[in-house]
Amino acid sequence: MFYNVTLTSKTVKKIVIVIIVLAALWFILSYQILHGVFSPGKENSIYRIDTENNIIALTFDVVWTDEYTRDILRTLDRYDLKATFFVTGKWMEKYPEMTEEILKNGHEIGNHSYSHAHMKELDEEEIQEEIMKADQLLREKFDYRALFFRPPFGEYDERILNVAEEAGYYTVLWSIETGDWLNPGVDKIIDRVVKRTHKGGIILLHNCSPQGVKALPMIIHSLKLRKFKIVPVSQLLGLTEKHKETISQPDSMLRFEENIQ
Repeated sequence: MFYNVTLTSKTVKKIVIVIIVLAALWFILSYQILHGVFSPGKENSIYRIDTENNIIALTFDVVWTDEYTRDILRTLDRYDLKATFFVTGKWMEKYPEMTEEILKNGHEIGNHSYSHAHMKELDEEEIQEEIMKADQLLREKFDYRALFFRPPFGEYDERILNVAEEAGYYTVLWSIETGDWLNPGVDKIIDRVVKRTHKGGIILLHNCSPQGVKALPMIIHSLKLRKFKIVPVSQLLGLTEKHKETISQPDSMLRFEENIQ
């Protein structure tokens, strides 16, 4: 059976508008997926920086194992690069020698909470405890004052950002997600970085991925071919040693520490 359908000019205009809207939505989502950049919920969370310079930060989340950490350090040393390792307090307790080695090799450590909990599910006191237990461990056991906090799973809300800020931390996320922890394939990890690379970006890798470790030399090589300077987060943000020394811990956080000891 056949139907004759007559399209009026009004109907055609509506169809054209719908197509334009869908095309715009597709473009926006494609851009976000390609570049890994999603608008932060608050100004004091950092995903990337705006710059005309070919500079990019390399970061590693360190949570469960130390099996591949030394391989990562060797690769970074071979290319004479420094990176930022976001480490949990429990990992530091379990692998103190490896924590020392990260610092000894000139890399910087960021606070990745104490236990890698889903912090949005915690109350404010528990959020403080997660951040400050890791902070205390870094300062007392390793004589190190971290500048950066990365919430586990990249999950945060205003309370988490406020607590981190009050403790003197910059909250740092990422703009280039590799998905290496899922072990999707070495080539796929490399391809994701190559396609999503942009000026002022922050790359997220993990120390638990054998494929990520294998991909790392090629990632570095591809960035160097494109004339990118690979740096830790502090250098990306332009924070000097002088800046680091002037960041002090608020008295309210020190009082809180006394309560959790």
